[in-house]
Amino acid sequence: MRVSKLLFLLFFCLGFNLQASSHLNIEEVNTNKGLKFLFVKNRDLPKVSLNISFKDAGYVYESAEKQGLAWFTSLVIQEGAGKNDAKDFVKKLEDKGISLNFIPGLEAFRVSLNTLSENLEDAISLLSDAIMRPKVDPKGLNRVFEKAKVNFNNFEKDPYFIAAKELDTLLFKKHPYSRDPYGTLDTIMSITRDDVLTYIKRSFTKDNIVISIVGCATKEEVSTLLDKYLSKLPSKRSKIRKVSVKNEFGPAENKSVFMDIPQSVILFAQRGIAYEDPNYYNASVLINALGGMSLNSILMKELRQNLGITYGVSARNVPNKHGNIISGFMSTDSSTASKAISAVKDTFRRIKEEGIDEQLFKDAKISLVNDLTFFFLSNNVSIAMLLDDMQINDRDVSRINNYVNTINDVKLEEVNKLANSLLNPENLFFVEVGRSAQGQ
Repeated sequence: MRVSKLLFLLFFCLGFNLQASSHLNIEEVNTNKGLKFLFVKNRDLPKVSLNISFKDAGYVYESAEKQGLAWFTSLVIQEGAGKNDAKDFVKKLEDKGISLNFIPGLEAFRVSLNTLSENLEDAISLLSDAIMRPKVDPKGLNRVFEKAKVNFNNFEKDPYFIAAKELDTLLFKKHPYSRDPYGTLDTIMSITRDDVLTYIKRSFTKDNIVISIVGCATKEEVSTLLDKYLSKLPSKRSKIRKVSVKNEFGPAENKSVFMDIPQSVILFAQRGIAYEDPNYYNASVLINALGGMSLNSILMKELRQNLGITYGVSARNVPNKHGNIISGFMSTDSSTASKAISAVKDTFRRIKEEGIDEQLFKDAKISLVNDLTFFFLSNNVSIAMLLDDMQINDRDVSRINNYVNTINDVKLEEVNKLANSLLNPENLFFVEVGRSAQGQ
C-alpha cells in the first residue's frame, strides 16, 4: 500500500475535515513561436514531467475500416525515429533514464515523458523525433503486426477486456464510443504505411496540441526547448469527423459470456452526469459514497461485509465529451453472480429512495479532498496528467485550486435530492463473464 493511502486512512479514521495543503501555482506560458503550455515549478527533486496531447486524435475519430489506427501508430513510432533505428532509440532512452510513453485515448492521443532535469533537452529531442520523424519502415511495421497478433491472442483470454467491450456495445450501440481502442485483428492487419503517415500528419499539429509541464526547470528553458523541437509541427490539422453526444441509453440490457474462470467478472453501468452539469460535484460525493471509498463504500459494506460475496466492488462517474456514464465492476464466484447483480440493484434502489446519512456524507467529502491532496497532487507525474486531462476536455484549471472549497460547500440535502433523480436501478446494464453465462 502506498504511503499516501496510509496517511489517507489515518486521517479518515480520525474524522478530520482536512483542507488540501497543496496549492498549485499554475502558469500559462506562450513561447516565442506560438506554442502554449501550462507550467508548475517544483524543485523538490531534479525531475521534470511533460505531457503532450493532441486533441480530437483519439480512436473515436477513426473510420470503422481502420479501427485501432491510433493504437497501431503508438507502437510504430517507437520502432525507430530520426537518425535512430528501433534499438538505438530504446537505448538512448534507457541510457538517459527517460520514460517516454504514447497512449492512444478515447478523445486524444497522449504522450507522457518523465526525465531528470539535466536530460530534458535529450528527452524532448527524442519525443519530437517520434512524433515528427518516425521511420515507419517495413521492418518496424512487421514487428508491430506481430505484436498485435500476440496482443489479440491475450485479449481473448482477458475477462475484463471482454466485459468492457461488451458493455460499451450494449450502452453505445453504433455510436463511436462503442468502438474498441485496438480495433480488430482484421482492421489492424489492413493498416498500411500510408495510413500511419496520414494519421500522423492529420493528427499531430500545433492547433490541437496541449502541453503540461511540471518539475525542476524554468519556464524560459522549457519555452526555448519547445520552440526548438516542436515549432515545426504542421500548423493546422485536417477536418475531423463530428461525434454526437449520447447520454441516454434506453432500456437496460444484460449479457453473459462464458469463460472457464473461477471468479465471474461483472461490469455494470447507467447514465452518468456531465462535468459541466451544476450537479457534478454533488454527484462526485454521491458516487464516492456509493462505490469509491474502498472498504468504506456502501457497495463494499453490503456485498463484502454483509453478504460476503465479493472481495471488491466499486463504482465511479465517467464524464466524457460525448457521453457520460456511472460505471462499476466486481468479481464473485459464478455461483453467486446472480445474487451479486441483485444486490447492486437493491443497493442503488435503497440509496435512491433513502439517500446517504450525515456521517457517510462527511466521510465521502473527506475522501475526495484527500484523494486530491495525496494522489493527484502528490508528484510531478500526477500533476502533469491532471493538467493534461483538464486541457484535453477544455476545463477551467482554476477548478483545481478551488476544488476543496467546492467539495466542502456541497450540501447533504442536495446530494440526496440528486440520488433520487440520478440513480436508476431499473436501467442498470450488466455484463458477466464467467462460468454461469446465464442472462440475468
